[in-house]
Amino acid sequence: MAVLESRSGKTFIAVYALCVRASKVKSRHIILRLKFNHAKTSIWLDTLPKVLRICFPNLKVEFKASDYYILFPNGSEIWIGGLDDAERVEKILGKEYSTIYFNECSQIPYRSIEMALTRLAEKNDLRKKAYFDENPPTKKHWSYWLFIKGLHPDTLEPIKKENYGA
Repeated sequence: MAVLESRSGKTFIAVYALCVRASKVKSRHIILRLKFNHAKTSIWLDTLPKVLRICFPNLKVEFKASDYYILFPNGSEIWIGGLDDAERVEKILGKEYSTIYFNECSQIPYRSIEMALTRLAEKNDLRKKAYFDENPPTKKHWSYWLFIKGLHPDTLEPIKKENYGA
């Protein structure tokens, strides 16, 4: 798992990484924010088309606007989602993913993160990865305890460092 810092083009880089992973093998990936409307505005309408236009100009993907995912020629999918609506969350939990990207994770409750991570289980040859980015919150926030202190936010038990990377 990797944490990217503020003002570093973090969303662009993470979306690029998802596109690369999706191009390698048929797989499913998701980009999550707390509020679906924010994911739609910032990712679906801005960053995702920009990454595809700049970095993958010859890649022919289909934008499936009714369900907010893109379909790659190899059958891979990148979904956009929010954790602010029970029906959307249920739709997310109904699928397994090779990559989960938590965009602006400082806005997402840790329980929602844990729930979504249970879906990081798609069966294929890709190593399962979760990406997180945020604008740094206070030292009381769960992400500080997890990523900086190396402690589980609820139990304060040490985490396995090999599961986390910058």
